[in-house]
Amino acid sequence: MPASLFAIPATIAGVTVFIFIVYINGYVKHSWKYFNDLFRAGFYNSAYEVPMLVKYQKVDNNRQILTFEGVGFPRTIWEDHQQELEGVFKGYIGQIREIDRRSIEIVVVSSENAFQKILWDDSNIDWNNDARIILGKGLVEDIWVDIDKSPMILIGGSTGSGKSVLLKTVLWQHIKRNNAVIIADFKGGVDFSDGWHQLTEIITDEENLLTKLEEIANELESRKQMFVTHKVKNIGEYRKNISSDMQRIIFACDEIAELMDKTGATKERKALLDEIEMHISTIARQGRAFGIHLVLATQRPDANILSGQIKNNLDCRVCGKADATLSTIVVGDGKAHEAIPKDSQGRFIDQNGTVFQGFYFDY
Repeated sequence: MPASLFAIPATIAGVTVFIFIVYINGYVKHSWKYFNDLFRAGFYNSAYEVPMLVKYQKVDNNRQILTFEGVGFPRTIWEDHQQELEGVFKGYIGQIREIDRRSIEIVVVSSENAFQKILWDDSNIDWNNDARIILGKGLVEDIWVDIDKSPMILIGGSTGSGKSVLLKTVLWQHIKRNNAVIIADFKGGVDFSDGWHQLTEIITDEENLLTKLEEIANELESRKQMFVTHKVKNIGEYRKNISSDMQRIIFACDEIAELMDKTGATKERKALLDEIEMHISTIARQGRAFGIHLVLATQRPDANILSGQIKNNLDCRVCGKADATLSTIVVGDGKAHEAIPKDSQGRFIDQNGTVFQGFYFDY
């Protein structure tokens, strides 16, 4: 028997349930429309029940908050069907929040005004907390990373996704806070103007890079001893207890693949790259408490480019436009491929599945 025949009594049952809920709770604006649209989209449980809109709130011209109730619709189901649901709601889903086992709250943002180009301004910097780095603007709120909790950042994405611009946005905030910024640039230096050379230390030679990484490793060991002596656990406690302005040290690489790819390398160069990799790995594993951080950008951070020991410690991960494979390598699933249009630039998704627009930064 065709499955469509079952839909007729199921629809009748669903309408009966709808009328009963309206009778008990009162009519909610747009509830019938969403009931009908969700059913047509196939968003119902095994009993052909559709989640019911029980509260509608228009926040402003761009945002509305919808609250649904229904058995058999946990947050994961809504997330798995996000793209189809955005078609139903005719806008981006900015947030899905589980209120209780039956209720889900969804923030829908108008697609017309979402992810607009945003010019960088220094007022975006959190001057009260030097561990908070802003990455961009999400649909619901600004997207931040706390580098005391997630000290190492990986930025991935295909060519033209805006990785270098996001990298600069992160590094600029450190520069304005008077942190030490060291940039390994093996793309020919075209992405960094003369101003960057004055404000940071830019290294384009592998042997000089190894020397600098050895200096950073020595500083890490020195800070270990200082923290033990003063009985502090991290840079925040050290600054507070010793009244110190100890700098954070930020090591960044604009395209780590240009540095770490050993394909065709001589024996001597492979040995050099192995030493460089060892020091980067040490920073990744131990730098957190001592205010020493990594910000690595690359098109494809697979095992040939980043060892597991390094990559596993890059706890803040964002990905720009990418195919499903690249998205999975960077953030652990294919959501970047699904959520970021191919023609977008400066749009990213983090490891939590939150999409945001990076700033337009031109310096």
